[in-house]
Amino acid sequence: MVEVVNLGMCEYYLTFGESCSKRLNMTTAAKKQALQAAGTLHPHPEAVRSELFQLEFFDPCDRAQVKYEMLRAQSLDGDPITEVCQQFGFSREGFYRIQQAFTELGFASLLPRKPGRKGPDKLKGEILEFALRQQQEQPELDPGRLAELIKERYGLELHRTTVMRGLKKKRQEKKAEPGIRRSE
Repeated sequence: MVEVVNLGMCEYYLTFGESCSKRLNMTTAAKKQALQAAGTLHPHPEAVRSELFQLEFFDPCDRAQVKYEMLRAQSLDGDPITEVCQQFGFSREGFYRIQQAFTELGFASLLPRKPGRKGPDKLKGEILEFALRQQQEQPELDPGRLAELIKERYGLELHRTTVMRGLKKKRQEKKAEPGIRRSE
């Protein structure tokens, strides 16, 4: 059996027999485990409708590959974004996020990042001392404005809740410090 696949400016002639015929799921159990461990197992491979993923080389369970092929189809083949999103199972918003990340970070953006916080989350050290001084000088200063002052001075973006918790913790530590006890 011969099939012609047009990938942009190139045309490929693929020859395969019955054992290599088109199939929807070409992922082995071992490959699924590897994709799961790497965090790239596509949660909805059935949503990928692109004809490319009917071929053996392309795997709809590999989310990184699906993302890359979606970007390639739009960028190189010139397919409309709405069509690309339908073919690859992503929303338009998801497409734009993936495209922007790929533009900024390259191929690494297709791979998952560690879950959780991406930056500093605690108020401590010099920054905490600055916040305490600011609050002593201006007691009416709210945590949101204090977070803005920290950003202006240190270039560090903290949420107002983080500032509030840091100050509260510091006050509790000061109260817990043993004072001088008088013996009777």
